[in-house]
Amino acid sequence: MGIIMFFVLLTVVTRLEMRLLSLMLGSVAGIGLIGLMVIFQPEIRRFLLIIGDQTLKRRYEFIEKFFKQTGIDTSAHAKELTEEIIVAARGLSRTKTGGLMILTKQGVPELVKTGKVLDAKVSSILLENLFFKNAPLHDGAVVIQDDKVVAASCILPVSENRNLAADVGLRHRAGLGATEDSDLLAVMISEENGAISYASSGKLYKDVSPEELRIKINKYYAEFDQA
Repeated sequence: MGIIMFFVLLTVVTRLEMRLLSLMLGSVAGIGLIGLMVIFQPEIRRFLLIIGDQTLKRRYEFIEKFFKQTGIDTSAHAKELTEEIIVAARGLSRTKTGGLMILTKQGVPELVKTGKVLDAKVSSILLENLFFKNAPLHDGAVVIQDDKVVAASCILPVSENRNLAADVGLRHRAGLGATEDSDLLAVMISEENGAISYASSGKLYKDVSPEELRIKINKYYAEFDQA
């Protein structure tokens, strides 16, 4: 309301040709615009991410329709990819090695550019080695797109959800934060107890079984194939 009243006042003094006051209020408006951009930076960022995700989604839908029209079956490919991720999650859980994997249906350049680009074929061995405690890229998240590990050691936005339990660690908060404003699926493995968790659509699902994770990943890719 304060912003609206300010611009109403600016309009009035401009119409009345009060030049000095108009100049002063105009200068304040310019500075205030910069201030608003700083104050609402998280909201502006999320808005731009939503626009970018929708644009990329339309492009990827075109590619998927092309594959379907040419008779190429992607279901078997998705199951193979799912199994590699499940085997990696089991291995990391067994050794209590912390891990954070981000599954995406389209490119996420804003995340990829925060890490190291790999562009390597997904395999359970690669994923387990990336999160090995002494590996140079074990910190941060691994981004998986299609059958490629596109980047590792990526930095994710941490969730600002104040309703989370106190025992929810930074890895889980980062995975949850990545899914709050985008169509991503985050898989987390705790280094404290080896528990497997995942986050989707801004919701955290803790201590799930490998079978529950398999169902979720299959559903994630199936929903995309049906889109």
